Amino acid sequence: MYSHEMLWGLGLVVLALALAWGLLQNRRRNRANDRITEEATREQYSNPADYPETRERLKDQIRPS
Repeated sequence: MYSHEMLWGLGLVVLALALAWGLLQNRRRNRANDRITEEATREQYSNPADYPETRERLKDQIRPS
């Protein structure tokens, strides 16, 4: 069986890897798409019936990361 110290060490390694992955993902995102994302969210809540058409229009504006 594993000792408590080994489990704490393993937990710290997993936590460090998760934090590193999260930081890398955040740096790689395209901030130019934030405006489009906010607009899509507002549109989805204010006009849910018309959202599918709006979604297609906004999808054309997204820039790849």
